[in-house]
Amino acid sequence: MMNGTVISKSFGLKIIQLYECAEVRHGFMLIGPSGSGKTTIMNILCKILTLNGKRTIPVIMNPKAITSSEMYGVKNEATDEWVPGVFSTLWERYNQRNKP
Repeated sequence: MMNGTVISKSFGLKIIQLYECAEVRHGFMLIGPSGSGKTTIMNILCKILTLNGKRTIPVIMNPKAITSSEMYGVKNEATDEWVPGVFSTLWERYNQRNKP
């Protein structure tokens, strides 16, 4: 039990699968129907990792709220410069090696 949530065997397996995915991927999406436990699984995993000394802060984005260019960035054809998007800006902010 964690935070009043009874963790069944299959629910625990989903937490382990999410952890394994996070270890080998730079980012991922949790997809499933409403009420299927996506947020709960993510919050439990983040809490467990933080309690074990690996500070973990989830960043939640709604990819339907903005365009692909706004999300990932786009090359400005006129100036030939890269204009970063929300995702790349957040990625850079949270993955600086000089900041714990």
